[in-house]
Amino acid sequence: MQHQVFRGNDVRDAMSAVRAALGPDAIIESTRHVTNGRSGALGHAFVEITATGIQKRTPWAFGTEPAGAERRSARGWQRSGLALRSLDPTPDDGSHAPDLSEIEQELRLLRAMFEQLNATRPPRERALALLQSVGIGESLAREIARGAGRVVRRDPDALRDWLASRIRSRLAIFSGLLRADEPLVVACVGPTGAGKTTTLAKLAARARLDFDKRVSVISLDTYRVGAVEQWRRYAALMGVGLGIATKPAEFARLVAAQNSDIVLVDTSGRLVDDTDETWPVVPCLATVQDRRVHVLVALPTWLHAADAERVMQQYRFNQTTSAVFTKIDETPRTGGVLSAAISADVSVAYLCNGPRVPEDIVEANAELLLGALFTGAS
Repeated sequence: MQHQVFRGNDVRDAMSAVRAALGPDAIIESTRHVTNGRSGALGHAFVEITATGIQKRTPWAFGTEPAGAERRSARGWQRSGLALRSLDPTPDDGSHAPDLSEIEQELRLLRAMFEQLNATRPPRERALALLQSVGIGESLAREIARGAGRVVRRDPDALRDWLASRIRSRLAIFSGLLRADEPLVVACVGPTGAGKTTTLAKLAARARLDFDKRVSVISLDTYRVGAVEQWRRYAALMGVGLGIATKPAEFARLVAAQNSDIVLVDTSGRLVDDTDETWPVVPCLATVQDRRVHVLVALPTWLHAADAERVMQQYRFNQTTSAVFTKIDETPRTGGVLSAAISADVSVAYLCNGPRVPEDIVEANAELLLGALFTGAS
């Protein structure tokens, strides 16, 4: 049997996906409502169903019992869940529905007990625990938590607000990139799978639709399977020019030939042993003469602080650099990437909250970031 996870806007959508993929005899392992606990631009909610497909077997003879492995497998199916055809997401009698009020009471009691226990800890320990629980790296957490004791002595309930103000003072925001009056080259770099191509497609569409900018794209990513074809589809849909380069000389000719306001540059992920020949982004950008170069480092938000800091060091450029936090909808913890940006003294330019082009991107601001950071934190 193969376990698969299906998502939908509601139970009906998710169940339709299960039926389409696994058929009417699928086994439902679990059903849950998922939300990132945020509101506004960063809010996201869906239904997630884990289901198992049943492999077809030779029918048993009528009146006989399956033997050996088949008997054990059949009992395993019975224990693991309900057949899809017998599942009713909203049972009429309510006999199988969980008592949510009891669960909520237990959760409130556990939270109250935890908060009471936490209140007895020294202020600095409480501050460190809170920062590390949201993903802030240990070194930065110790810097931010310094002086927490004086604050708590004045107002025991002020710790979180004080920590937020400390982070805000260290946080740099870069805004207005697409509104710039000068011609730009905007390159997006980062590890494979970080969302670089999707981020640039969102920026291209926003520049065209919101600011009436002329946009062209140059792809240096000739390694990832389907990368060029993906950009050809995006370029055709958005009406932007597309060029492909593999060497600095080709890149320089393409940039010089553009009359667009913004040239967006897509790149491949960088391996540890890559050189300027195998990863030509650095020498390519060095050829730009008459445009300001801005580099965006794409950081998937689910990265832990230490990993995010390594990515930031690996992709740090001499040119103006900002961070883009991608895949915010995939994790409730944003502290790792935020910690990396602050530690590297790099500004944050954009937040990406899903795969839709161009809807799921917003300019970064401190309130959004701090709200996302402390959502659900104890």
